[in-house]
Amino acid sequence: MKNLLGRPVAKQSSAKSRRTAALSQSRRIKRILVPIDFSRPSLEAIPYALAISRQFRAEVHLLHVVDTTQYPPPTLLTLPLVPQTEWNRRLMKQLHATAGMYDTRGGAIRVLKLREGRAYEEICAVARRLNADLIVIPTHGYTGYEHMFLGSTAERVVQHSRCPVLVVRVHATHWDGARGVRTHKGFRLAKILVPIDFSDCSKAAFTCASGLARDFRAELRLVHVISPHWYPFGDKYAALDADRLMQEAHDSADRQMRQMAARANVRYSVEVRRGSPAIEICNAANQHVGLIVTSTHGRTGLGHVLIGSVAERVVRYARCPVLVIPARGKFNKARN
Repeated sequence: MKNLLGRPVAKQSSAKSRRTAALSQSRRIKRILVPIDFSRPSLEAIPYALAISRQFRAEVHLLHVVDTTQYPPPTLLTLPLVPQTEWNRRLMKQLHATAGMYDTRGGAIRVLKLREGRAYEEICAVARRLNADLIVIPTHGYTGYEHMFLGSTAERVVQHSRCPVLVVRVHATHWDGARGVRTHKGFRLAKILVPIDFSDCSKAAFTCASGLARDFRAELRLVHVISPHWYPFGDKYAALDADRLMQEAHDSADRQMRQMAARANVRYSVEVRRGSPAIEICNAANQHVGLIVTSTHGRTGLGHVLIGSVAERVVRYARCPVLVIPARGKFNKARN
């Protein structure tokens, strides 16, 4: 794999080595699940899945869920009333037509049967049954009260999925090149950003990101954020040298990240920032980063609502796609 790193190493690009690399890549991701609701954002997620499919020779499976928990049944919105079986037949026909429109190679996209119920629950259930290695899903970018009451299917999938989730960012009021080179001619990653806090979860994200950096010949950018709120400042700790503490934390993080990246044997850069973790991660990603790879600690319930999750804040506000590695699940055991 050293010939993929962009470094001046001896050339070993034999046909056998290329076949070995391709085989290794094909084992990394075998099945990709793409939930679609026929909206523009969900359709724009399909080219991302196809680009990854070409890279790893993976299967792409399209799924449509009739979410009966948020909207009235479609049969109640049509006059005259259409039987549910007929409506489902039309949806399946539309799903096959969508697959045909994007499947230029033929046979690269497979269509799954319709599911009914709560969208995120059905998506996660199908992913488990399919033994999917990746879910590709867009987020519409709702915020405020609309986001609070309606929720986000993408964020709920991130919370509950046992396999990695690639969230394709689609803003409700702004679109920046969905039909550009990046999606329709390949998932071309020049830089992959991975936030590091030295927890086991962030190390899992780092392992995944370093593998992707080799696969896509990308630069790996490690970012650690120092939050001032994590340090004991105030009158009680007036004897402590705040600037010295922050500088020592900065130097220690920089040194540890360089050691991690050196062992991964990829092209890399490191950066230590100060401020709110989610905000600084998103700001760092604005500097020509094509993908953020992060992890979630798997908090759910009331604790999740009150404490929040840096990963989900990044998913909500980042301008580029975000790959979320779950704390639970088989990813680390199966991929490394």
